[in-house]
Amino acid sequence: MKLLVLPPHRDVTCVPDAPEGWRVLDVARAFCQRVMVPETLARAVETREREPATPESMRELLLLRAALVLWKRGRADAYRPLRALGAVLTALSGPPAGVRVRLDDIELEGGTTERSADVQRSIGRPALFNEDLVRAADRFPGAERVRLWLEKDLQLPAAVALAAACPASVALEVAGPFATTHRAVLATLPAFQRASFPEDVAPLRWRVSALDAEGPEPLTWVPEGAHPPADGGPWAGHVSLSALRDPEALVASGCRTAVVGFCSVDEGSVLGSDGTRVLLDSLAASVERLRSAGVRVVAEWWVGAPGVDEATHERTFVLLGQRPVFDWVSGVRQFHWTRGRSGEDFAGVPVRFLAPPEDRDLSRTVPFEAPGTVPQARLPELLNGLAGKLLQRAPLSPGRVAWASLHPPSPVTPGGDWVRLDGDCALVQLPAGLDGVVKPSWYAANLRTGGVLAMDARLAPMVARAEQPVTVGELFATLPEAQRGKVEAALVGRAILERVHA
Repeated sequence: MKLLVLPPHRDVTCVPDAPEGWRVLDVARAFCQRVMVPETLARAVETREREPATPESMRELLLLRAALVLWKRGRADAYRPLRALGAVLTALSGPPAGVRVRLDDIELEGGTTERSADVQRSIGRPALFNEDLVRAADRFPGAERVRLWLEKDLQLPAAVALAAACPASVALEVAGPFATTHRAVLATLPAFQRASFPEDVAPLRWRVSALDAEGPEPLTWVPEGAHPPADGGPWAGHVSLSALRDPEALVASGCRTAVVGFCSVDEGSVLGSDGTRVLLDSLAASVERLRSAGVRVVAEWWVGAPGVDEATHERTFVLLGQRPVFDWVSGVRQFHWTRGRSGEDFAGVPVRFLAPPEDRDLSRTVPFEAPGTVPQARLPELLNGLAGKLLQRAPLSPGRVAWASLHPPSPVTPGGDWVRLDGDCALVQLPAGLDGVVKPSWYAANLRTGGVLAMDARLAPMVARAEQPVTVGELFATLPEAQRGKVEAALVGRAILERVHA
């Protein structure tokens, strides 16, 4: 038996076709499925209820209880399971864990996965997926060969632990896009020193699959930097903005959803993350042609590209509202000059490349400077601000995962004379406040917006009755009439209630 092992942490909404002669052991997906089992969540809640109340334990309890609420609401909004998973991973991987897991990211306590020394130090430290690694390693002794598949550096803490657990009698391989790029450094890690790094391994073919789905969807997913399947068939995934210039070719190739990166929009053109400019009218016509053929165009906004200043980002937000060219803007991400990317300019703006920190021997990107670019210190605030404003227009993706791109949220008809509890909001009672003070407290937590609001103990039961649409007068019947409108406006503004048509 030859085992193709997919370590945590990766996009768990994708599953690969098993190469001929191999059996896939998807530790990443099994790990996420395990933590979302209701019994697992219930035990985690009970554990934190028994612990002394601290700000950390109460925050984790809030996330777990909110996740349970959204998970039970189920498939009315297919995004809720992903939002719930994100909250659970955040709650369960806090201190003392040395690896903090997010839906589409991980953080090393006191380090980075771009530094091999930090990855090495992560071995043996507490991590949420450790028991899944042990369970996977139990299958290694019966294998003829174990191949660890690395898509990105986020998998390294789990991968080195799995490699260390592989018996010396079993052949060990390390393959995948990240392994190919960083082979020289990875081969020096003690856990990988006996491993081979085969160069003739074909890329995996990925399919999109919801975390609770019995099987994958019948189309190929094309990750960033990969190519559409050469043998045809329906597919979805990442393409350059310039590829939209030829919509007929995309349709003929079997594309069903095209995910594109853009950096800015002006009155006449759109700047793609690949540095090409496409005339706005031409792009709109291409997207309309794709739409008529049943192809969605999902856009990711890359913030901080060379030569794109803060005012241009703000103008882009305004223009996107006036002329929504794309079917959906799924979110914002920081622009990176990916290692290995060619060229010395970006859309005509000269780029000066800086030396990465010497100890970041697994660096994914190259630092750069360019005139007119948003300063690095301003990027976090700008990213958060733009994401918050986009969220006022439409829900954003819970993370950079394939399933979310393939299933954009349904349009919401705003307004109405009735109200109900926002579908992504949970009312949660904690044994103490989020400051750790021992006093039972109510909170409303919205896992879509990330907002948390302390609720008056008299108001919380009223709001809890709004699972179904209700008039403001009926919902707040016990409040003075003069206060009802103010309370309703405040709760709608914080995404606790939403206005609906009965």
